[in-house]
Amino acid sequence: MTTQAILSNSNLVATPVAGPPITVHIRPAHLDDVPAILDLHRNAFADTFGGAFGRDQIDRGVHALATTWQRQGDGAMRGMLVAEYEGRLIGTTTVRTSEMGNYDSTLAEATFQEVLGVWRATRSMFALSLLDHLIDRNEGFLTDVAVREEYRRSGVARSLLARAEEDARARHKRFLGLYVSARNTTALNLYLHLGFVHASTRHSFFAWLLFGQGTWYYMRKSLL
Repeated sequence: MTTQAILSNSNLVATPVAGPPITVHIRPAHLDDVPAILDLHRNAFADTFGGAFGRDQIDRGVHALATTWQRQGDGAMRGMLVAEYEGRLIGTTTVRTSEMGNYDSTLAEATFQEVLGVWRATRSMFALSLLDHLIDRNEGFLTDVAVREEYRRSGVARSLLARAEEDARARHKRFLGLYVSARNTTALNLYLHLGFVHASTRHSFFAWLLFGQGTWYYMRKSLL
């Protein structure tokens, strides 16, 4: 189980206006970026954070994630990319591969219990595991696609995904994979435009119960 599992591909939900294209600097994420990353994610994934931690406990949930990542060290940032514009972190994505291994779920569970208490930690860990994915050895699996609202539709997500694709190709992966909520038509249309195809559909009663989103599409893009 990864603490990032359910925080994937559920963003890009509100794009009220199209901004002008901007040029961003994309680089690997570092531990020093954790506060800025979580500030971005708590807004991009507001429904998910509320479902996982409780709407009145989001601050504690963010603290639990931050503490977990800091304790995991540099390994917590494996595969994550950030986009910077004018010195500000405005976007993220992560490309995971099978050889990266799994996150330390024992450490995550212990940290969550310490910060949230046993009951809330158990609930949150269960929620965060609902869209766990067994990564194929030929796959670059994308998560954490998030862009600050004021910079959406400015080419930031496209730039991040292009860089993620480059990284996957450099690791000799044959395809990219990701999950997107069936309700997230903006992200779905973006992925289709970028060459992803619908590979399968996943239904989860518990995801619907906790997040109000129970149907997810698994999408793939060939890199051959």
